Formats: sequence, structure tokens, C-alpha cells
Amino acid sequence: MVRPFHRNNTHLCASWMSLILRPVLGVRFKALNDSPVGEQPAVYIINHQDVLDVFICTAMLPKNIAILGKTELRYIPVFGLAFWLAGNLYINRQNKQKAWDTMKSVAEVVRRRQRAIYMFPEGTRSNGKGLQPFKSGAFALAIEAGLPIVPIVFSSTHKHIDLNRLHSGPCLGRYLEPVSTDGLGEADVRELSERCHTLMKAAIDELDAELSAA
Repeated sequence: MVRPFHRNNTHLCASWMSLILRPVLGVRFKALNDSPVGEQPAVYIINHQDVLDVFICTAMLPKNIAILGKTELRYIPVFGLAFWLAGNLYINRQNKQKAWDTMKSVAEVVRRRQRAIYMFPEGTRSNGKGLQPFKSGAFALAIEAGLPIVPIVFSSTHKHIDLNRLHSGPCLGRYLEPVSTDGLGEADVRELSERCHTLMKAAIDELDAELSAA
């Protein structure tokens, strides 16, 4: 309300929420590195696991970021308004045939605001099933906006965290190196999606192995 649509509203709110609520849940979180592109515009993609994402993933939102959320979120009392005032964007994911046109519109906003975008490419929570297939939206947006993709991976919460314990468990987060979209077009969306999926799955396995060996 004090500074609507400020470029760092989402980063600030997310940081506060994570810092306050993670200790309450007993989750020990460690970010292993910082964003490789700093505050520059990019499309960040994150593995989407469960409700804990709200408290864990938010710890690694860089500055100058906006979250791309589904249109239905705008109708949630209080939250919908706060999400919008924070400078985040809504998108209608129902019409898959117009997905590329939708991403063109979003890309125009992203270029105008020079804002990074945060997305869950799986489109839904995996709920312990591992990294699910990616939808095309994040990759279409990155190509259309001419932005690199920066994957962020988190260790598997269903393997290492038990909320029934006082000290629920650990979680690790890591930024991967940017994946360039230079010279790519609509025909390259699937290949780009599969390449990022492979990179993220391997990185998640590495984080899980690191926690298991600790």
C-alpha cells in the first residue's frame, strides 16, 4: 500500500515471510549461492513440491522480481489485492491454444518494466512424485522476451522434512547457471524445456545426495 508496484516489493515480502515462518516450522534452510545474473531481468524456474514452497522458495527470490500467477489468485480476499500491489502479474492458463500469444503480451510487460519473472514450470505441485514434466509457458516467455532462463532447485522436502518433528529437517537451494535463449524461436520451446528439465533433475538429485550423506 505504501509503495504499490515497486520493483522490490515481492522480494521484500517474500524474505520477511520466509525468515519469520521457517523457524516456526523447524525447517533448516541453506542457500548455496546467489543469483548468477544479480538483479538483471531473467526468467527464473523453480521445482514446485508442496505447501512448504511458500516458506522455502521465497527465501531465494532475488530483487527486481515479479511472480507470474494464475488468474484465479486475484479472487482470493486480501491476498489477491496484495499480490497485485506487490507488482506481480496474472495470467490466464486455461486457453492452451493461445499460450504463445499470451506469453507475447506478458513479454511486452516484462520488457517495459525490465523485471525478472519467477515461475513454476511444472504448473502444479509434485507432492513427492519428483520433478514433473514442464509446461511450455516459461520457455515461450523467455524466448519471446529475449531473456535467459535461470533454474533454481531445492532438495526434496518429502525426503528430508517431517513437520511432525520439533526440528523438521533440512533443505538446500541452489541457483544453476543461466540457459541462453539467444537465437531461439517458437519451434525451440520443447527442446529448451527438456534441456532445463534434465539440468534441474540432475541438480535436485545432487542436493538430495548431499543431504543424505550429511
